[in-house]
Amino acid sequence: MTHLEKICLGKIPVYALLLMLLGAGAAFMVRPPVVIVTDDVFSAVYGVRREHFKRIEMSVQLFRRIKLVRMSADAELDAVIFAIQDASKNPLAAVFPYRYYNAALRYAATNTMSSTVVLAGLNRIPAGTAAEQDRAAILFVKQDESADFYRAGLCAALFSGRSASFTKVPDGDKSILVITNEKNSTEAGGFFERGLVQGGSSASSVFRGINDNYPLTNLSCVVFWGQSSGFLYNSAENSLPNIVFSWMEPNFFSPGVKVIIDDSPLQLLPLIVRSLKDSGVKLRLAAGEDTEVPIPSTFKVMALRTASLPLMFSLNIASHLPVNLGPEPDQITQ
Repeated sequence: MTHLEKICLGKIPVYALLLMLLGAGAAFMVRPPVVIVTDDVFSAVYGVRREHFKRIEMSVQLFRRIKLVRMSADAELDAVIFAIQDASKNPLAAVFPYRYYNAALRYAATNTMSSTVVLAGLNRIPAGTAAEQDRAAILFVKQDESADFYRAGLCAALFSGRSASFTKVPDGDKSILVITNEKNSTEAGGFFERGLVQGGSSASSVFRGINDNYPLTNLSCVVFWGQSSGFLYNSAENSLPNIVFSWMEPNFFSPGVKVIIDDSPLQLLPLIVRSLKDSGVKLRLAAGEDTEVPIPSTFKVMALRTASLPLMFSLNIASHLPVNLGPEPDQITQ
């Protein structure tokens, strides 16, 4: 027996461990990557450092390379396609933000061996089928508005002072202000209020548009749709707990932001890949049918900004609960 064979970690020889690591590394490199189209504006707002480490995290989690293709906002369609093909000839999927929808159409027509994914958010899916346009079918990822607003309501209940209150004195007649935009459905408010009630709160909700002014008085919490976050979150008057729908770098927000609801491409990637492996989705795409899947956002509780450990834990629990449409409200307790 050689000296190398005698060097063991437990019962596994070092050379065997090295072979295992080399095999895992080779498998990682051979697996088709996921390519995400992005631009400098997104990177600047999301945070370049955060984007870098999130890409590494997703690569480890999915055990495949995640490649970012950063384009200018006015890039030509062919330039986008060439950049993706330069990153990978046959990736598992190419993921496009909705603003690059035309590039996604071109890619789906010229790269039928890879999946084409468009992050549609709350945007309307364009008319026209894959068969009519002579291309591969596209997977449209829509925001799961019902789950997001329901969980936001559960979190808001914990700030309202009328659930299992973390303050000594309930908020009395204070309301919760929800800033939305024209893309939010009318059902979103209903899901928010359902979450508020099932979170044990009897506080009333006030819904306003992005351009509407509303006094910051007699409120216990403010919820912002992403593009409306500039409306109040930097205001010196806003010392209320804030819940924000946004993928912006968390450090950009004021200390009042306690919960961030993130639907950024890198954050959604594990669920996107899981959707591509779903048998029903695979069959519809293979049949040439554009397919829509709702994916919930990720809730990030700003632990250092919460008032107590029980509140932090309760917020984390509330942000992971499934949507409950039962008649009896579930109480969220301390």
